[in-house]
Amino acid sequence: MTLADMSDIYANFPLQSAIVTCGVKASVADGIAQARSEADKLELRRTLAYVLYGGIFIGGFCHFEYDYIFPYLFGDDHSIKTIFEEVCFDNFISAPLCWLPPAYLVKAAVYDYPLREGLEKYVHDIKHNGLLT
Repeated sequence: MTLADMSDIYANFPLQSAIVTCGVKASVADGIAQARSEADKLELRRTLAYVLYGGIFIGGFCHFEYDYIFPYLFGDDHSIKTIFEEVCFDNFISAPLCWLPPAYLVKAAVYDYPLREGLEKYVHDIKHNGLLT
């Protein structure tokens, strides 16, 4: 497969490409993190949580945010002002309210504990572990 073929796939299937790419990146990142930790073996449930979160939420939903919602809210120009507004919105609105809570919900689902407990851990990490600082 050539680079041009890959480019065509990304152009013709942007949502699917975003989901697969972010899922793979999440898997690799978690594998590296686990390899650098003191763990004796790869924890597959943890990797599954990262793949699901990375693929579905980061890949899928960010595709819609960046390609549809941001142009609607901020316009299509690529000025420094627009980029600054998008970055601020993403960092201070989207990340804490849209991207971080699902990470805790996916982990709760994969590790089979109540979703409410996942949200409680999110709030706890904000209040006591500096999650948003």
